Amino acid sequence: MDNWTCYDMLVKNCDLKKGNIVFDNHKISMKAFIKYIDDFAISLIKLGFKKKDVLTIYLPTCPQSLIAFYACSKLGVVANIVHPLTPLDKLKENLIQTKSKGLMYYDILIKDHKSLATLNQEILINCSISNFVIFRKIFYAMFARTRYKAYKKSLKFSKLIKHNSHNDKESLETCGGGNSQDVVCTMHSGGTSGQPKIIELQNFALNELSVSLEKMYTRKIRGGGSEYGLVALPMFHAYGLGVSVHTCLTNQYSIILVPKFKPKSFNKLIKRYNVTFFAGVPIMFKKMIEYKNFYGKHLTKLMDLWCGGDVLPESFVEHFDTILKRYNSSARLFRGYGLTEVSSVCAANTFENYRPYSCGKAIPNTKIEIWDENNNPLNPNQIGEIAVCSPSTMRGYLNEVNGFVHKGEEKWVKTGDLGYLDEDGFLYIIDRCKRSIKINAINVFPSEIENLAKQNPFVDEACAVPYHYNEKLYIKLYITLKSKDINVEKIKQDIIALCKKILIKYSVPRLIEILDTMPRTNFGKIDYKKLEII
Repeated sequence: MDNWTCYDMLVKNCDLKKGNIVFDNHKISMKAFIKYIDDFAISLIKLGFKKKDVLTIYLPTCPQSLIAFYACSKLGVVANIVHPLTPLDKLKENLIQTKSKGLMYYDILIKDHKSLATLNQEILINCSISNFVIFRKIFYAMFARTRYKAYKKSLKFSKLIKHNSHNDKESLETCGGGNSQDVVCTMHSGGTSGQPKIIELQNFALNELSVSLEKMYTRKIRGGGSEYGLVALPMFHAYGLGVSVHTCLTNQYSIILVPKFKPKSFNKLIKRYNVTFFAGVPIMFKKMIEYKNFYGKHLTKLMDLWCGGDVLPESFVEHFDTILKRYNSSARLFRGYGLTEVSSVCAANTFENYRPYSCGKAIPNTKIEIWDENNNPLNPNQIGEIAVCSPSTMRGYLNEVNGFVHKGEEKWVKTGDLGYLDEDGFLYIIDRCKRSIKINAINVFPSEIENLAKQNPFVDEACAVPYHYNEKLYIKLYITLKSKDINVEKIKQDIIALCKKILIKYSVPRLIEILDTMPRTNFGKIDYKKLEII
């Protein structure tokens, strides 16, 4: 396993006889899935992709995104995984940063495919919702055609996964391929400072995550192909790729792909497929139990439920566990902690090690310490910055040399989060040092919003903060103006329009309020904490 790619680990450990991937109630056998990967890898070779080239996956969670990821792993190509709703201006910036050679996109998410020509990508690959369905294939194809204008220079994904000749297979065998130390994907995060970062993850890191999570349970999580894991977390999220996809598949689970979380439909899938595993974020679990179809005897089949990515109140954990017990389920809702820099999970509660209010203990082969401002370890129950040392740690931030603290031969990541460890090693989260805000498990960066607002010539200062409305989280933007004799409503409209053009929808402020002056901390900085409670 020392030199395995993610592709190697998939092929060696998945259940080839019983395993399958479900998409829109259509099953793809594991054998067929691996053949699609190999055929797509052949196409990438023919298109001129070489080791360390970058293919941008601008897709929702769908079979095409998984096939592309594992094909990249096989060849040593880097999969640059991007949120499929990223505005084109922001996407172009990302493509330049990562030196992307090709772009895969989803047909129905882009109205006019000709607009992609402005992105200067050598290769454009059109993926369709109709690629992996049977019964509604014609309907989906016709629906897609009414939603977008096709671009003739794009290649069709459906044609790139069809290779049978002996010469094609030979080209795959002689291409060299990837290894465990190759960067398999780049992901996008707030880093540990709250500023947007591009994170490089290696094959080795994601494989070690799978091994560690399997070791974490004395009752093994190997699914044997007949057990299902639900994938509602997006592929562009390390938690989704690392846990819901790669860990499940390499521990012999079949998986069900859910491109968009809709609680009522999601509950139906749990019942229909007797789902045993699901990893999600707090809002998902809260929405699921609001619908009657969540409840029933089928909950008995649930075995493992993991929750991370945001704050999970203990009162809700107790309420959720009470529902599970009512239907004789052995599952519990386990709170965990992690970050993209360590391929997602680094601590979690388990059946063997559980403590209320905590995020559990460090997963196997991982160390967690609490540090003071001089990077010295603190004693139990002392609050400081959480630091992690793990074999699943990133290679680094793209085009940056910093990102780690080296202690001897160990490489530590300072998380930017405050917490403490108790005497038994259970981790408790206090607050986030960094200012990034999680909305629907997506990182929103206040600094980006503020910088855009200050591009308006009449805006003096800006501060973006989280804002709750009808139990949902949004962004509220506070601004001060350089003059009072100006059209305030016009300024608000201009800022909103610019944010919609440049940022993902979760970053667009729902409210903009004008202040005479910004509140200040003792150090003269804008007191965003005070603005959060106004």
